Amino acid sequence: MLTLAVWGGGGGGSRKRSKAWMHFTVQKDDPDHANCNYCDAVLGCKSASAGTASLVNHLKICQKNHAHICSTQSELTYQVSEDGNLVVPWQYIEKEVREAFARMIVIDLLPFIFAEKEGFRLFMAKACPRFTVPSRTTMYRDIIAIYEAEKAMLRKYFIESRQTVCLTTDTWTSKRQQSYMVLTAHSIDSGWKLRKKIINFVLVDGHKGDDIGKSLEKLLIEWGIERVCTITVDNASSNDTCLAYMKRSLTNARSRYLGMRCVAHIINLVVQDGLKIMCHPRNRIRSAIKFVRASPTRLDLFKKCVQLSKVVSKGLINIDVVTRWNSTFIMLETAEKFERAFEQYALQDPNYKTELEKTGPEPKPDTPDQRGPPTQSDWVYVREFKQFLQHFYLLTNKVSGTKYVTANTFLEDIADVHFMLGEWSDHVICGDGEIFKCMATKMKTKYEKYWGDPEKMNKYIFIAAILDPRTKESHFFKDMIEDTYGSIIGKRILTSSDNEFVSLFGEYRELYGTNTPRELASQARPSANASENSLVRSRYN
Repeated sequence: MLTLAVWGGGGGGSRKRSKAWMHFTVQKDDPDHANCNYCDAVLGCKSASAGTASLVNHLKICQKNHAHICSTQSELTYQVSEDGNLVVPWQYIEKEVREAFARMIVIDLLPFIFAEKEGFRLFMAKACPRFTVPSRTTMYRDIIAIYEAEKAMLRKYFIESRQTVCLTTDTWTSKRQQSYMVLTAHSIDSGWKLRKKIINFVLVDGHKGDDIGKSLEKLLIEWGIERVCTITVDNASSNDTCLAYMKRSLTNARSRYLGMRCVAHIINLVVQDGLKIMCHPRNRIRSAIKFVRASPTRLDLFKKCVQLSKVVSKGLINIDVVTRWNSTFIMLETAEKFERAFEQYALQDPNYKTELEKTGPEPKPDTPDQRGPPTQSDWVYVREFKQFLQHFYLLTNKVSGTKYVTANTFLEDIADVHFMLGEWSDHVICGDGEIFKCMATKMKTKYEKYWGDPEKMNKYIFIAAILDPRTKESHFFKDMIEDTYGSIIGKRILTSSDNEFVSLFGEYRELYGTNTPRELASQARPSANASENSLVRSRYN
């Protein structure tokens, strides 16, 4: 531990308690005088007469004391930007430095006690002696103050702009059996930029639909949000009850299309059904990775096997999260590169094969054994399976984006999934490759459950596709609908989307237009007149 203390001087030998002694050095030959550490000034410091008053007064006017430069004086400093280093004026303001420090704690997910770390305080004493590092208790109060200020600004924005927002919410239970809910608001600001704000992370009474709905209603009132476009949820049955409650609660929402199923979640369910068919190769590879990563000794031996087998890869094997299929894809894609390293490891560690043969459940009659190390056929399956699932992996990353709008591509993404599953389920495969055909068939069954009937899908999926300028190509939208759902159902979807789009356009005209209410009412009603509907049909004809 580093301890700083100032002793001696002044003829007494007693400890110097004044902070002024941090900036002065007592003369060895004359203890009644001290030298300024920043300039050549010599001042009297005799305890009986001068004391430390003269030292304190000198510090206020010392031009070379950087720790006490006038706070109103600006300095020139470098600022890093996209255009390079810029020379800009800078001024030390204690309040701003403390706020920046509090934001650093939040952004970097640092513990509050970081403010009291000895090394950090030593660094700040050298980097910025003027800044008094706050305690963790003070830091906690500063962070809460920033949160309340940001919350007030965001709430004011929602109230004054009357912004229409899209909400996403999810609930889960912690290890302490406490139910939590997160609520995220998505909106487009005046600069046409997509904004995402996590507005609440709260405890809820349970996972019942009415409980979730009441919590949502309370949070929306607290934030002053009145206009809600959609609420995106997963496939839990309780969410249906929650959406029914919110349809009754939200008077300004288009309640028929309030509920939106999470596209990324549905893709996850579709692929998870396919993974069940290929569970044996996947489980053997997962068990092998767990064995290797179980101890530092095994992992070091595996790294040597990687060098012996001359595997070229910057990464290393990793385990997946079983509830997230895209992490399973990454695990299999990475492990496939180390096939020779696993074979080499089996020769180096005699316990490898023995332990893996004991891992896993006993095989059922007429089913493959999931135990043991990965076989040659397992790696063949992984290579073919990786190519098949790469489309879904890229699609999951695409629809999970939060910095760009994704709703306008949902219909095209759904059509792509339909095409891929149709190709694989109808494809004639010989030998052991029949497993992939079975996988695609099972995945297609799950696909049909959620996206097979377009009447059960949210109409905003079709309207967002209509508004996408890329669908202005001749017959693109029409062909995409009919190729996915057939000619008869496709024409019915086109007609209903046409009418719904005209109705939605009329509502926006009523909000933001300048026509009279009577004219707006006639424009908002769906009409059989071809000229009235030409606005929509021109988007995809």
